[in-house]
Amino acid sequence: MRELLNPCNLRPMKPFVISALAAAVMAACGGGVTDDIARGQQVFSQNCAACHSVSSGVVIVGPSLAGVATRAAANDDELLPREVLRRSILSPQAEIVEGFKNLMPPDFERKLVEADLEALLSYLMTLQ
Repeated sequence: MRELLNPCNLRPMKPFVISALAAAVMAACGGGVTDDIARGQQVFSQNCAACHSVSSGVVIVGPSLAGVATRAAANDDELLPREVLRRSILSPQAEIVEGFKNLMPPDFERKLVEADLEALLSYLMTLQ
């Protein structure tokens, strides 16, 4: 028992203790990016999924969003992919996908609070 109490015996446990402490701090602060993506998926389900699929080739009303992050990265406007997606949500008439009508509601700027919009963008950026 005396060996277990010796501070020198704690050295092998030091990385474990540091990792456990870091995990506890992160848990206390929230899940960060993972929570943001999960929240974004929920925002998508509530506001977008009635018209947009995330499955390749599946069209509901608007175009499928499968691979939307990759397509946003290929834009010619020198915008970051996340900003391309933001523009597509907040100003849907600015860029209409060929073969689709301008049916997307133009009021998402009023409907979504900034935190929900950011979460939605985080989720959409996972759709490679």
